[in-house]
Amino acid sequence: MAAVLTRYRELPGYADTGYVITRLPGGEHVCKFQTAFNASGDFRFAFQSPHPFRPLRHLISSYVVGRQGGQAYLSRLPHSGGTSVSHWPDISMAIAAATGISCGAAHTIGGLLVPEIGGWAFSDLRRPRLRSPKLVDGVPCYRVTGLQGSVPVTVYVGIQDLLIRKFSDRKGKCEEVRLGIDIRTVHAPGLFRAPLAEA
Repeated sequence: MAAVLTRYRELPGYADTGYVITRLPGGEHVCKFQTAFNASGDFRFAFQSPHPFRPLRHLISSYVVGRQGGQAYLSRLPHSGGTSVSHWPDISMAIAAATGISCGAAHTIGGLLVPEIGGWAFSDLRRPRLRSPKLVDGVPCYRVTGLQGSVPVTVYVGIQDLLIRKFSDRKGKCEEVRLGIDIRTVHAPGLFRAPLAEA
C-alpha cells in the first residue's frame, strides 16, 4: 500500500477516463469522468453527472475541478445551461466541493496525485487483506479488501504498474473504474486552465 502511494507521488504525468456506477433502487446512476495531472502540480478532473431523478436522467450536468499555477477552481455547467466558475483558496476545498456530486471519484486518484488534497487515501485502508488476483479491463490486478471507515471495499491494483484500476464497495452498490491510464504524457499547461464563466 505504501508502494502504491509512492508510485503516484513520483509520476511525471497522469491521465485516465472512467466511470462510477451507483446502483440505486430506482436504477443505475452513471457518472463519467476524465483525469489529467502534471508533476508541476496542475490537476484537472472533469465529470458529467445525470439528473438524480430517474425520468430526467437524460439531463446531464458537467463539472470541472482543478488547479493551474496554484489557483484552484470548480466550474459548473448545469443541464439548464450557463457555466459558472468559483475559485477556491486551495485545491482541497475545491475537491471537497466536487467529491459528493462526482460519487467520490474526484478524490480517489486526486488524493494520491496531489498531497495537498488530503483526506482518506488508499494507504488508510483498515484491516487490508490481499486476495486472489483478478483481471480489470484485461489488466492483471492485485485485489485488496478492507474498510474505508466502516464500509467494506475492494481495491484492484495493477500488478505490473501499481496503479488503481477499480474501487468498489463489497456489496456491489458502487463501482469506480479507471480506463486508458496514461502515465507518459506531459500535458500542455492550457489543458488545466479554468473554463470561462458565461456572462
